[in-house]
Amino acid sequence: MISVSNDFVSKLKELGYVSLTPIQKLAIPIILKGKNTLVIAPTGYGKTETAIFPVFYEIYLENSLPISALYLTPLRALNRDIEIRLKKLGEALGIKVAVRHGDSTESERRRIINDPPKLLLTTPETLLYLLVNNKYRELFSNLKWIIIDELQEMLDEKRGYELLLALERVKRISKNKIQFIGLSATIGDIDIAKKFLGDEVEVAKIDARKNMEISLIIPELKDEYTDLSLKFGLNPEVIARFKEIEEIIKKEKPVLIFTNVRETTEFIANELSKITQLKVLTHHGSLSREVRIEAEKEFREGKIDALVATSSLELGIDIGKINAVIQYMSPRQVLRLVQRIGRSGHSINKLSRGYVIPSNDIYDILECKAIIDKLKEGYLEKPLVERKPYDVIAHEIAGLVLEGYTDINEIYSIIKSVFLFNDLSIEEFDNILSMLESAKIIKRNKDKVSPSFRLWRYYYETNMIPDSLKDYLVIDYVTNSKIGTLDEEFISALDENTVFVLGGKLWKVVTIEDGKVYVEQAQLKSGILPSWFGESIPVEKEVALKVYEYIEKVKRGEDIDLPAHIVQKLREIIETQEKRGYPLPSSKEILIEINHDLIVIHSAFGTRGNNTLGALISVLLSQVKGIKANYRSDSYHIAIATIIPVYKSDMEKVINLLVSMKEEELIELLKVAIKESPQFKWKLLVEAERFGVIDKEKDIDVTSTLLRPFIDTVVGEEAIKELLTKNYDLDLIRNDLQRVTWKIIEVPSFSPLAKEFLDKLLVFHSSEDKPVMIEVYKRKLMSKEVKIICMVCGWSSNYRANEVPSKCPKCSSVFLTVTSPEDNDSIQIIKKALKGEKIPRKDMKKLEELKRISSYYSQYNKYVAIGLSAPGVGVSNIAKALEKLREGEDKYYEALLDLERKFIRTRKYWH
Repeated sequence: MISVSNDFVSKLKELGYVSLTPIQKLAIPIILKGKNTLVIAPTGYGKTETAIFPVFYEIYLENSLPISALYLTPLRALNRDIEIRLKKLGEALGIKVAVRHGDSTESERRRIINDPPKLLLTTPETLLYLLVNNKYRELFSNLKWIIIDELQEMLDEKRGYELLLALERVKRISKNKIQFIGLSATIGDIDIAKKFLGDEVEVAKIDARKNMEISLIIPELKDEYTDLSLKFGLNPEVIARFKEIEEIIKKEKPVLIFTNVRETTEFIANELSKITQLKVLTHHGSLSREVRIEAEKEFREGKIDALVATSSLELGIDIGKINAVIQYMSPRQVLRLVQRIGRSGHSINKLSRGYVIPSNDIYDILECKAIIDKLKEGYLEKPLVERKPYDVIAHEIAGLVLEGYTDINEIYSIIKSVFLFNDLSIEEFDNILSMLESAKIIKRNKDKVSPSFRLWRYYYETNMIPDSLKDYLVIDYVTNSKIGTLDEEFISALDENTVFVLGGKLWKVVTIEDGKVYVEQAQLKSGILPSWFGESIPVEKEVALKVYEYIEKVKRGEDIDLPAHIVQKLREIIETQEKRGYPLPSSKEILIEINHDLIVIHSAFGTRGNNTLGALISVLLSQVKGIKANYRSDSYHIAIATIIPVYKSDMEKVINLLVSMKEEELIELLKVAIKESPQFKWKLLVEAERFGVIDKEKDIDVTSTLLRPFIDTVVGEEAIKELLTKNYDLDLIRNDLQRVTWKIIEVPSFSPLAKEFLDKLLVFHSSEDKPVMIEVYKRKLMSKEVKIICMVCGWSSNYRANEVPSKCPKCSSVFLTVTSPEDNDSIQIIKKALKGEKIPRKDMKKLEELKRISSYYSQYNKYVAIGLSAPGVGVSNIAKALEKLREGEDKYYEALLDLERKFIRTRKYWH
């Protein structure tokens, strides 16, 4: 390139590009040859310029027509970042650059049409809308180059699958052969990535892992942490981790801290700000765009010491200099760790420095070590790719019809020409067309298709990015305090009386209404396992097997590279396991422990594998025992609960069935299990919206009877297909079940390793919890304010419920009544009655209620005032509760709790 045009080179040098980076030296000659190119290099190596220099060079030489190049990024935020760089470069070279996405104003949109750029920067979703615009299609006929940034984000997401079909449409519009350039920092499956870019693709790669320094930090407890623990109300282990984080930030700032869920993000930022003098902000998808941009700006300008983020900052959004990255708790995947740690350093020849700080859980510690070790071995998780997703096909059929395609066979041919859809059968295609026709999106007439009245709206309102999920506030109705938040996908799996884990406690749903979940603390019953807000990032079996490998090494007395106190802790667990006569689970043998109506399975199949095994065993156990079995799993265990005891012989039957069944039979069995899962209900709703068979605007939930007819259609099939790809592991059925042996034992109590899992899952509480709950509820009611009125003399005054007088301070009457503090109407009614005035009929009912209350009050005093302070307790039902006082005060408050619970459950039906 340098020898071709000194003028072009000098313009680049003026902008500060004095030399090429290693990836640019490698990739630019390939791109200049016109070859489809996959560029893989760490953040900070200039991947954007790697693609742009040769493309701009060609545009510069040829003075290409508008729009000759497209630059696609998965995020609008990334667009903003790249826009600044590309416009500056474009201005110096006389090449117009413009941005078009969902946030573009009307004037910006008009400007692009009236004065089109040479390079258009956009998102995959906006491209879909541009493809059905006649003016853009005319401009796209000039296209020669398409650059896809952060390609890894497209490989296993439906928006990426749809982009493949959209690019096929673009290829048919352009008069030129389009050159594709993909950019990424990490790719788990290079072959799949190459297929996204075309038939013949060359790879230019610099390994991101070579310049990474990652430390696993597991702090030891110090005496001083006990005092801090008491002061801040946190576990000493948490204090130890936060003090370690403080030291790292002081040494390395500015620092980016990654967590996997926003609750942890908020927790860390809040507690770090309290415990230390550090300035810390948060960054996650639930925050408004303005708040996120402000946090990015403050970090970039060095006004804060650390930014705590979820995956919202994983991609290359420029937030300035990052000296180090802290990963709090397991990142769950090697790929994710590489992506996150790669954000630090951010320049060539500079180390990307990372610190991984696990929780106190032994499996989290081993998992963090496994991920770091797998990274050193060169392992990266492969993308979970779903073939021929029906909802994507449905949306693309709509787009092709809007483009003007009318021939059904031609549309079928276009879709099948893309590698991910080449095994789409004519029968499957016909079923999708029929669903679109029944939804009034298209019309069919023999081999022709035409628009129906819902086509435009469906195409524009449907996209394959999961909608941002609505948050529900979780409220403990006993204390009227906020417990936390849950998103609507998790909420969709909950019913009244469902038990779930939140904030390290078990809660039972009382009712769900108006964006709130009212709960009370729960005790587990036989046959029930709690739900929990699980990680959306799966741990693959390769990592899980590594964790089991460490356990086996410690058992053999071998050393593993972990702090002595952690190795000792693991050794003690293993020794206790063996001393008490329990076998040790291994990567080659599945251990099943049965204790009455609860079963724990130790298996190193990872998140998806154990979810698959749990589903299959639960269905088979239900068939063998004739009762419902439910399960929960993590990456290393499965728990199964039933309402009646299970014996070794039952489980032997189940395992014999499991290993003797054919692959096709097991897959069908798994589909049965999926249809019964809470996740299926949610996915069915999502798919019904994506196919356009129900409107997004309509307030339809997962329990709606409107969804049932779609279970056995392409809508339900697609829900199952997506869940099979993302949540389950068919490789377990094809290969893993054949390579393991099984050990089944009945146990009087669970082994230490099983207990590690059950302690997290069941969140055991002491028997003291209930009295504490009653005490909290009691204090809440006693502090409520009430108005006391004398039925004899009309005196009135406001009191706290527990401080009310036993008789009238004015006339000493015991006939006092209770009402709300703001209720002045009752005073007037009583005074009228005392004067002998005529009482209107509507007020007579109220007077009778006040008299009844006063009769209770003469006997029970403050308990009447306290009881009537509880929501849902009134003159009609307080007598039942008052009778419980004979059994003790606590029984009275339990009765009030029951009445309040019933009120909260039924009030949503009052209209």
